[in-house]
Formats: sequence, structure tokens, C-alpha cells
Amino acid sequence: MRRNRFKPRHRRRGTKNRHFRKYLIQGFRIGAGLGGVFILSLALMTGYHFMTHCRYFSAATIRINGLKRLSAASVLEQAQICQGENILAVNLALARKRLLAHPWVADVDLQRRLPDVLELTVTEQTPLAVVDLGRPFVINTRGEIFKKASDQDVRALPMITGLTYADLNFSADQTETPFKAALAVLRIGRQPNSVIPNPMLKELHVDREMGLTLVAFDNPLAIRIGYANYPAKYKALSRVLSYLKREPEACQVGWIDVNNPARIVLNVKAGERSQKAEKEI
Repeated sequence: MRRNRFKPRHRRRGTKNRHFRKYLIQGFRIGAGLGGVFILSLALMTGYHFMTHCRYFSAATIRINGLKRLSAASVLEQAQICQGENILAVNLALARKRLLAHPWVADVDLQRRLPDVLELTVTEQTPLAVVDLGRPFVINTRGEIFKKASDQDVRALPMITGLTYADLNFSADQTETPFKAALAVLRIGRQPNSVIPNPMLKELHVDREMGLTLVAFDNPLAIRIGYANYPAKYKALSRVLSYLKREPEACQVGWIDVNNPARIVLNVKAGERSQKAEKEI
């Protein structure tokens, strides 16, 4: 029987046809998938454009909470948000970043309230004192510098002197540093009925060896309180100040030393001769 030389050729041709159909189907599926992705993307883009330009979501109300020092207009200007703007078109993350760049803004939370309300809750910095580091800077209640001090800040806040930039870089595990001591005294001055409230404190001088010296009141009085044990020292100082208030003509005091609450020393000016003497109480 003679071998059919044409039969294998037909088989190879059939195999090529099957592969061609397979690749054609795969190509069709890939094309259909890409087409579907394109149509879906186009639909999403169209929907996003419609939603972010729809007047239904225009900001009819913008609530700003927590303002004490800043104005609502300045906050909106800093955030670059306008009344009537579509609230879905507002980039909340970018607006928050812009607001945090303002020196008086410590934190901010932005929320959308559908359909037409945008709410901002601003936490302002709480100034504690001005620290003199060659140039005056304002620190907050955490001891962080947040702005350069203006003339108004210098007049309104206690001035910390005697520190350097290195003193401000303390770690949490350090039990006592000159700067932490100054912060402790200033925080006592923020408490209700403090013996020396911060508005009456003109200067807080830090000496690494001698400790803290306060210069307080309209008629400046220097009060040496050293380091540590401030509640006991303030209690003793309260008794001395009460006595001086009751007997203003009893003695003219140059300075008070309450480093040892059990042995308070007053520098007394002796009448017209202006001779100085020390009195222990």
C-alpha cells in the first residue's frame, strides 16, 4: 500500500487553524476587557465631573469651630476654600496641609456633611511665653516654638531668659532640665488663683547653677525660687506676699529668696538711707 504524502500536511494546516482561532478569541477577549475598562473609566470620570460640579453639593454652610484668635475669613483664605464651592471638589487633605502651615493653627479636622455643609474644627496654639534665644520666639504649652514673637507677644507674655537652643532639645526621660523647670513654673502660673499668675510675670530668668528667678508685678519684684519643690515654695511665697500686701509700709523689699521654704530671706531697703539688710522669716 502506497503512503499518502498529503495527509500529514492537512493535519499541520488544521493545527495552525485551531491556533489562529485560539489567538483570535484571546485577542478579542483582551480587546473587550480593555474596551470595558475604558468605558468604565470614562463613566467614572463623567460621573466625578458631574458630582463635583453639581450645584446640589455647593457649600451653603461652612462651619468653623474652635476659633479664639483667628477669624473665619482668615481661616478660609488660608485653606483656599470659598463659600458656595462644591464640597465634593474640596481636597480635604490639601486644605488641612495649608491650614497647618499657619503658625497659630496647632491642628485641624475637616468634614463634609452632605449635601451642602463643610465643617472645620480648628485647634489654635496656646501661647505660654516668649523665649529669648538671641531673637524672641513664642512657645506653646508643650514647650514648642511655633512662631517668631511680635512686639505685642513680648508685651503680653512672660519672657524666658538665660536659655540657649540646646536647652530646648530635652528628652522625655530627663527628670529635670532648666527648660523643664521653667515650663513647670509657667504651668503653675496658668492655674486658677496662682500666687504669681502668668499675666503678672514679666521675666523668668534661668541660671543653671542658681535656678529660676522670677521678676513679677507692675512694681518689679525679684523672687528667687531655685529648682524643684515649687508647690511648697509657692505656698510659702503666698504667706510672704499676703503679709507685704497687708503691711505695705512695714518694709520695702528688693528681692525675696524662697529656695528654702522653711527659711525665707527678704532683701529689705532700710527707709530713707536706702541701706540694704536681709531679714529672715
